Amino acid sequence: MLKKLLIPIFRHSRLQLQRWMQSIKNLPIVIKLIVISFILIAAPLGIASYLTYTSYSASIQKNTGKFQMDVVKELTANIDTYVNELNVLTLLPYQSPEILAYLEASPPSDPILSFNERVTLEDFTKRVFANGRVDISGITLYKMSGGTYTAMSEEQANYSLRPVEREPWYDKVSKTGKVVYIGTFNKNGSDASSQIYSFARKIRSVETGKVLGYLVLDVDKTIIRNKMEAISNDRKNIMIVDTAGEIVYKSMEDLIDAAKLMTYRGAGTVLYKQPEDTELLSYYTSPFTGWTIMEMVPLATLLQDTITMRNYTILISSVCLLLAALSIIAVAFRITNPISQLRNLMRKVVLGDLEVSIPIRSRDEIGQLSQSFNIMVSKLSDLGYRLYESEIREKNSQISALQSQINPHFLYNTLGSISMYAEIQGNKEVVKMTNNLSRLLRYSINSQQSQVPLNMEIEHVKGYMAIQQIRFEDKINFEVHVEPELLSYSVIRFILQPIVENSIVHGIEKGNGYGTIILTGKKQDENMLITISDDGAGMSAARLQSLLDKKLAPPPTEGTGGHGLMNVHRRIALRYGPQYGLKIESKLGQGTLISLTLPLIEADQEGGK
Repeated sequence: MLKKLLIPIFRHSRLQLQRWMQSIKNLPIVIKLIVISFILIAAPLGIASYLTYTSYSASIQKNTGKFQMDVVKELTANIDTYVNELNVLTLLPYQSPEILAYLEASPPSDPILSFNERVTLEDFTKRVFANGRVDISGITLYKMSGGTYTAMSEEQANYSLRPVEREPWYDKVSKTGKVVYIGTFNKNGSDASSQIYSFARKIRSVETGKVLGYLVLDVDKTIIRNKMEAISNDRKNIMIVDTAGEIVYKSMEDLIDAAKLMTYRGAGTVLYKQPEDTELLSYYTSPFTGWTIMEMVPLATLLQDTITMRNYTILISSVCLLLAALSIIAVAFRITNPISQLRNLMRKVVLGDLEVSIPIRSRDEIGQLSQSFNIMVSKLSDLGYRLYESEIREKNSQISALQSQINPHFLYNTLGSISMYAEIQGNKEVVKMTNNLSRLLRYSINSQQSQVPLNMEIEHVKGYMAIQQIRFEDKINFEVHVEPELLSYSVIRFILQPIVENSIVHGIEKGNGYGTIILTGKKQDENMLITISDDGAGMSAARLQSLLDKKLAPPPTEGTGGHGLMNVHRRIALRYGPQYGLKIESKLGQGTLISLTLPLIEADQEGGK
């Protein structure tokens, strides 16, 4: 089924391709030269410009990506150092036996700290705030047995009995013994300008390994921002994404799909497609913190110089193409103008003007062709003169031959003398034959008309049959039945007598020597139908088929064989068209019927068709 559907489509496509190729072949040579030359110049130039632009853009992206990766790695190392220092600070409780003792103490019965506990906690927080490497904005110490102590760098400490299990980060921190980034929070409620980063660690007993509590350190968000900007300089599109896909830090204000950024882990440089732009993204995941630091540069900004270079390249290429096109057109017309001139002169030669010649301006192929054309025209002129001279001589010889022929008037006078002597002697048959023969001869020779009224053609046939009846001693009966209104219409000369003669020669004579020939004529639709029938020998089916094949065959190249049946048919068909002509019906031993279909043409329209 599929094959049947594809075959017509394939054939149609092949035909369309052939027509397209033929239309290309039929284009003038100048158009072909211009188009081909333009393609041969424009295609390499366009490909070279495109490859230059793409390779230059790829080189810029590669070098920028490598530079971005170095910056991202340096930022990652800086953040790792900072987080490692936080990690060291979260280990300070293990260096303070008083803090460990406070955490191991039994649950408090009073929501107020004792004097010794307050002193112990204040000394510990002062040691954390007093370190010289990391700026801490807040400390929170959770006691598993109950009690939460919170101290801020510039605020009064706070103590409550809020259990650590209620904190949202508890499940994440309780599963590991390392320092954990627990998120970004607003230090003063909804004030977005006072955001902090919080890191937490689980505190265990050194002796038993029992979980004693949790230490949470708060760091001002501006500290990490300052560290980023100190290294990245003017590059503001920087982000930090933690292991959970949460954005720790971002320098841009645009909305970022954090879920999509989760797919970028490890190290690499890719093109990140934004709704409005495409950016070059370099990312690196820290093996220490698990954070992924990313830097993004808009591709439009990155390729600004490349676009400028591309525009200059297009401008220069366009100018070069314009100059090349003008040069190609000039060269193409210089090449094809002599060919066009030669073509125009050949058309004049076809019309019979042999007095033309083309000037030869070069010795290349076109010059040699022009020279050959001039020689050919010269020879054609000479041959034409010779042919004209030969035709004149042939006409002269024909005139001489005609002059040597018997003068028809002498023949008419001779026939008249014979008729006169026969009449004196009382021989009426000779008188009738000579008179009819004279009329037949005059009808055949004197008239210059190609068409005559039907009544003249019938009279000619009657005169012919009068002679034949005397010759056959009245053994042949001839009848004419023609509608009177048809007698004024024109017919071709000598189309009835050959058919009547055929009926006598091939019908009556080959039969028993007796017979009847009937000529009828009637109007049929808008045509004239003339039939000539005889009751002679007729013909076999094979003979009839032979005649019909001869009727359909092309005429012989030399001679027509007289006014025979086929000659009559061809004259009618050539004169009026293939729908008119002669039809033959015959049966062996029963006779033959020949029908002629002719158009109705008034006698005054002779020669009109």
